[in-house]
Amino acid sequence: MAVNAPHLSPTLPVPGFRAGTASCGVKSPELKGKRQDVSLIVADVPCHAAGVFTQNRFRAACVKLGEATLHANAHNIRAIIANSGNANAGTGKLEKQWSEDMISSAAAAVGLDTDKILSASTGVIGTPFPIDRIRSGMDEAVKALNENHWETAADAIRTTDTFAKWSSKKAGDYTITGIAKGSGMIHPNMATMLGFIVTDAPLSAEQLQPMLQRVADRSFNCISVDGDSSTNDTLYLLSSGIGLGHPPMDDTSEFEQALTELCIELAQLIVRDGEGVSKFVTIEVTGAASKADARTVGRSIAVSPLVKTAFAGSDANWGRILSAIGNAGIEIDTDKISLKADNVIILESGNLHPEYRDGDGMAVFAEDEFSLHVDLGLGNESATVWTGDLTHEYITINAEYRT
Repeated sequence: MAVNAPHLSPTLPVPGFRAGTASCGVKSPELKGKRQDVSLIVADVPCHAAGVFTQNRFRAACVKLGEATLHANAHNIRAIIANSGNANAGTGKLEKQWSEDMISSAAAAVGLDTDKILSASTGVIGTPFPIDRIRSGMDEAVKALNENHWETAADAIRTTDTFAKWSSKKAGDYTITGIAKGSGMIHPNMATMLGFIVTDAPLSAEQLQPMLQRVADRSFNCISVDGDSSTNDTLYLLSSGIGLGHPPMDDTSEFEQALTELCIELAQLIVRDGEGVSKFVTIEVTGAASKADARTVGRSIAVSPLVKTAFAGSDANWGRILSAIGNAGIEIDTDKISLKADNVIILESGNLHPEYRDGDGMAVFAEDEFSLHVDLGLGNESATVWTGDLTHEYITINAEYRT
């Protein structure tokens, strides 16, 4: 049940890129032909690339292979192959072989070397990977390659997502188009998701990598649905601009701003489509001694089960929010903290506001979209985190995930 899911504008084609999909029955043979579950992105020219990956220590083989490929060949990436329905994680020694086989299959289908291909998988963890079914559908994905198939590609990487997620932006004369998936097992470093972004801006790998990390920290690393980080989180950014012969871009500020806006849009779509989420909550933390402290406090509130269930019950239980702030693990001064829900002042400089009435707070929490504002009163740094509530439906979805 998505929260105020916006109408998404059509994606923009990006010079040098095509996308195609196939229906392979990855999760179950019975689904073959019923839904697309393999996405293939192919660049017509060598691309510069960057990636940001999960910080979960039990990382899937595709994550490890992707990091290694970027380390060795970030100046000459030509394709991304991704599947939904099976994470190919937690399966032991065969996991790496299956990931390599998927890459090899894509390489053979598009006529490229394997060291020019990145991969990603998402779905059930700990289940044998159906590489034969994926291999059998690779030609279907190649035949479907088209510059306008981004929305179909976004649909094919969905798992429990209720809708496909995409966005396009212009940065001067250049185009950025991105697709993402994510609904559950969502938490920063990285937020649990897959994201693939392409552009024809002429940026080198040396420019893209630090930029993508900065942008991820302002977008995908600022969302949380349930506090669990996945084994497979992957965000790739590919640029065809240099391969297309455009002169290198020296001033990247306009491009980075557009990329940030695109990634924030995709990140917020993930929260709006969170498993069982019925509320979309923006947590703004100001007055922190450092940006890291502000983000830590925001995340502590966002992941607290007691806070999230209060959201679900439209209960303005501000004591739970204060407890989450106190549990964040940073130095605070309780006499300086202020708290608002939208425009309703609850706490001011450590004291309950004399005009606060519980009914006013309840009215805000009853909205399907609202903001919490926390002022720590200790400095000038701030951060914003986006989250949702925790409902009975979340338990149902995840209790029945494999059945």
